[in-house]
Amino acid sequence: MADLAGYFPSSPWYNAVEFKTNTPQLATETNSGKTIRRAYGHQYYNWKVKYPPITRSELGNINGFLAQTFGSLYSFEIVLPEISYSKSDNPPTTTVRTNGGAAKGAKTVALTNCGANKTVLKAGDFFRFTSHSKVYQATNTCQSDGSGNATLYFAGSLVSDVVSGTDLVLTGVAFTAIIENDAHQVNVGLGGMAQLTLEMRETW
Repeated sequence: MADLAGYFPSSPWYNAVEFKTNTPQLATETNSGKTIRRAYGHQYYNWKVKYPPITRSELGNINGFLAQTFGSLYSFEIVLPEISYSKSDNPPTTTVRTNGGAAKGAKTVALTNCGANKTVLKAGDFFRFTSHSKVYQATNTCQSDGSGNATLYFAGSLVSDVVSGTDLVLTGVAFTAIIENDAHQVNVGLGGMAQLTLEMRETW
């Protein structure tokens, strides 16, 4: 993976995100009409961020950042409004970590240090392990027991092994991304106000 270009600018702030989950598959239909479906492996996410009308000065902050990504060459990290944040109303107040290792391809992991009877993540929440940059999505609400242990089920199987004691990021999750297209379009209207939509996709 190419070097990180840093964090995507948080100012000016975009006011809408169109978010997609992609699960590449190959489907083959036989002469009898039976369909055989195979998944390629990992899920990935892509999204569009849309800005309200912004000034040319504000636009310069974004264009300056995009210049250093060289289109899709260099990745960056971005925290998405709402999507990057857990919906749990009783989250852990400690750093949650793995309780035992999990091998590449796994879709479940044991957790510890969650705190007693905490809602670690709600179904649909995103999270990541600090050992690599891939983001995963909880498929079930993860609840800890009285000893602070839990089992987390997720979509997007592990892209690499996770060792015991690895910390998790449960909210404010940063996606590692690239600009999906090598060119981006800016519309500038009367009065110098600009409109901008950027297409991004996850990378790791």
